[in-house]
Amino acid sequence: MTSPAARTIVIAEDSRVPAMILKRALESRGHAVHWGANGALALALVREHRPAILISDVEMPEMDGHALCRAVKSDAELRQIPVLMLTSLAATSDILAGLREGADAYVTKPYEPEHILDRIDHLLAQDPAADRPGEPLELDYGGERLRLDVSRRQLLNLLLSTYENILQQNSKLAAMHRELGEANRQVEESLRKTRELLYKVFPRQIADELADTGQSEPRHFEAVTVLFTDFVGFTKTAEAMSPRQLIADLDRYFLRFDQLLADCGMEKLKTIGDAYMAAAGVPEPRGSHAIDAALFALGLREAVAAIGREQQAAGLPFFPIRIGLHTGPLVAGVIGQQRFLYDLWGDTVNTASRMESKGEPGRINISATTHALLQPWFECTPRGRVEVKGKGEVEMFFLDRLRPEFSGDPAGTVANEPLQAARESLRGAPTA
Repeated sequence: MTSPAARTIVIAEDSRVPAMILKRALESRGHAVHWGANGALALALVREHRPAILISDVEMPEMDGHALCRAVKSDAELRQIPVLMLTSLAATSDILAGLREGADAYVTKPYEPEHILDRIDHLLAQDPAADRPGEPLELDYGGERLRLDVSRRQLLNLLLSTYENILQQNSKLAAMHRELGEANRQVEESLRKTRELLYKVFPRQIADELADTGQSEPRHFEAVTVLFTDFVGFTKTAEAMSPRQLIADLDRYFLRFDQLLADCGMEKLKTIGDAYMAAAGVPEPRGSHAIDAALFALGLREAVAAIGREQQAAGLPFFPIRIGLHTGPLVAGVIGQQRFLYDLWGDTVNTASRMESKGEPGRINISATTHALLQPWFECTPRGRVEVKGKGEVEMFFLDRLRPEFSGDPAGTVANEPLQAARESLRGAPTA
């Protein structure tokens, strides 16, 4: 919309930021703008400059907008100046109060500067003599000249009815917005709890895929180190234990196993009775998978030994553990519809299980493939070739401990800084 010729305008606004925004917007149209930070200052500016229009906030110190409007409209030399009121007071009584003081138009806060500019242009384009009592009222609306044979009372009633209807609609919209906001908050909270539950069941990446898309694509991995454990003599001992004690004992061991997972970069797959299965290098490939699994195995062995000593001291049954490791290619993915399961498939998994079953209590049995990857950092004892059902003779080693130069403790179970640095450098390297 093209603005009228440049005019002088006075703004009465106690908040500096909105006043400056409006002032700059008006000045961009070529108007000369004077700002008063309260009604009293603005009235002095009106008397000094005789502006084409006064724009006044309602709530101000030292003289509010209604008092300012009353002062302007009661002055014979100023009363022809249009007054545009800016208000955050939404009640109809507030609008009526302004109209009684002689306000020419209202704009409710918050507002866009462009809306104010349009209202000003409209007011400045009005013919003051066109609204004479008893004569038809001519208005410009939508590019047309309208001739209305209506009374001021009718127009005021229409204005107030329209305004009240807008307030009611806004109130309903605000209530709907609050309800939608609360519903959205509840949905987000439900999704957060669902995702947290998925994180307890699946690897984080897989859980995110399931939550976001409802599925997870299976993937092939070139090199993963798989670990199996089994408690020696558990089944026979468990026959003499109460169900409560049986579950409590298993939970004590497995809870400690779970606590070691994150530190070693391992991913728990599942427990089957007293067996525990985990892997390094899934669901994200990591070049340090063999070292990660070996450190985890050493931690498991030490944790089981410590719990065993406590159980033995208390006169309770304890269970030695066999641990087996093997490294190789496999496929990983999610199966099932009713109860999803992230699992591994391939000969690597079967061989890792054989490493556990062909091991010895309290020892970590590893394949030649895994040994080749661990040999630079760990001390191992060769076992030679051991007969394995369905595989013939398979070369095996016992993983004993970390080499002294890579150990952070005398027992050789904790990695020192040089080994941690080697792990870090291998993590982003191609898997092998």
